[in-house]
Amino acid sequence: MAIFRSLVTVTLLLVSLNPAHQAWAQHAMPTVDQAKKEGEVVWYGTLTGGAIVGNIIKNFESKFPGIKVKYLRLGGASFVERIRSEARAGKYLWDVVTSEYIQFSELSKHVALARYAAPDAAQISPRHRDPNGAWVSIYGAIATIAWNTRMVKPAEAPKDWKDLLDPRWKGKKIGLPVEAFQWYGGMVTYLGDKAGRDYMKALAAQDPQTQQGYTNTSNLLVAGEFPVAITRAHRIEDARSKGAPVDWSAEANPIVISIHPVGISEKATHPAAARLFYNYLTSVEGQSLFTEEGFTSSHAGVKARFPRLTLDNIKHPAPPDPKVSERIQTWISEHQQTFRVAVRGG
Repeated sequence: MAIFRSLVTVTLLLVSLNPAHQAWAQHAMPTVDQAKKEGEVVWYGTLTGGAIVGNIIKNFESKFPGIKVKYLRLGGASFVERIRSEARAGKYLWDVVTSEYIQFSELSKHVALARYAAPDAAQISPRHRDPNGAWVSIYGAIATIAWNTRMVKPAEAPKDWKDLLDPRWKGKKIGLPVEAFQWYGGMVTYLGDKAGRDYMKALAAQDPQTQQGYTNTSNLLVAGEFPVAITRAHRIEDARSKGAPVDWSAEANPIVISIHPVGISEKATHPAAARLFYNYLTSVEGQSLFTEEGFTSSHAGVKARFPRLTLDNIKHPAPPDPKVSERIQTWISEHQQTFRVAVRGG
């Protein structure tokens, strides 16, 4: 069972199966011929342009020849501002958008998202799709503590957040992604404003080594650039499966869980191609590309690649909280100020 599947709620399920919801979903279903006439789909996202993006594009274009996917990766903090600026200028250059929920929630305040339900929409956990059809989550990720097992003895491995405040980890010995503002916001929300901010100040006093991106941070941990890091568990599990000397904690309290929605622009230049691409991302085939990379899926028909990445294995999960999204600008600003980082765009 994927990590998010256990979070299903009956109330949202009933809403998602509302006949009105199904009516507009059926009306909006595209045909392949319509999509081919448009010729392309423009995708804005925060996914690192690595294997996952390349595989999605290659497989989609192979499945639907004649439709090209153009992907633009935007840095975490610049994501919302880029799309908002384009909208203010009357430019609607993207058709499909994907990002972390905290950014997506802010984005939806500034641009209109098309209401649409893909063929597999009912297979996505109700907890991880919009009841009005504006988005569904295409993958999930877990932020936790990881360490290099060649540099850290088992007895000294930091299993909980307070362990990172040990003097042995002071002085560039903790890797921290500059985009970790969702983790920052989730931690402060879960621990409480005062306790959470006090912790972040204490962690900043350890002088962590900030790095661009979760993937890069994980790779540097594997390479021994630092002994400990705050990163995504699926990246560490993937590295472990290939023999890398790394491990991660399922015991940290809390472990912040993030979901990553996909949505379609109401003003999409290529609406049929956008819906066809959306259908692919939310299908079993599309979702399997994410789980192959170690991400978790909310699709009932897709199994997690790594058994450790299940809800039963996470002792203190902190699921997505609307309070985190409502204060995104606060978290971005505080994270940058507390850890003295500047997030680069792109």
